[in-house]
Amino acid sequence: MKKAVIFDFDGTIANSRYVWQKVDVDFFAKRGMEIPHDYVEAISVMSFYNGAVYTKEKYNIKESVEEIMNEWNSQALHEYKENVVLKPFVKEYLRELKDKGYKIGLATAALHDYYVPVLEREGVLDCFDVFTDTRDDARDKSFPDIYLLCAEKLGSDNNNSLVFEDVLKGVKSSVSAGFNTTAVYDNQPENQWEIIKNTANNHIMDFSELLHKK
Repeated sequence: MKKAVIFDFDGTIANSRYVWQKVDVDFFAKRGMEIPHDYVEAISVMSFYNGAVYTKEKYNIKESVEEIMNEWNSQALHEYKENVVLKPFVKEYLRELKDKGYKIGLATAALHDYYVPVLEREGVLDCFDVFTDTRDDARDKSFPDIYLLCAEKLGSDNNNSLVFEDVLKGVKSSVSAGFNTTAVYDNQPENQWEIIKNTANNHIMDFSELLHKK
């Protein structure tokens, strides 16, 4: 069984939290609303489509699901193509893992059009052996499907794979499936970060903590 490492994208290896903060603020402000306090956590683990369905149904948005997705996409796409960067020391850690012979996968709710341009621009697309997102017959990250599917694609399993996540629901489901799961700090509120840390097997503030470890 191959040793594998599975990464989430937004907030875990990519500094992209600001993109969706702005998209969410603008989306609700346009409709005379403030962002509901539990909205970001709820939607962060969903696929793009399911997030739009949830938003429409939960908040009685008059636009269609397709129109909601187009609105989000038109705002976010430029940022991912031009401005979103990887977090400090991610590139070095990915290269180190490859040198050690690990298989590397991405398990994300982000769209292909978002993560591929960032990884290409940052010069690490070749580090990844497989890409898995919630379009690949996987439920949202409240369930461990996407991690299990990614591990399977990598020729590995939950006992031989490490998972890196920043969102509580993702951490919970990964741990529940038996993955050794490391929580990654992404400016979460202090009380939420404490819960995430205590749920995961390990936690890091940034990837420099993992460099040059045996």
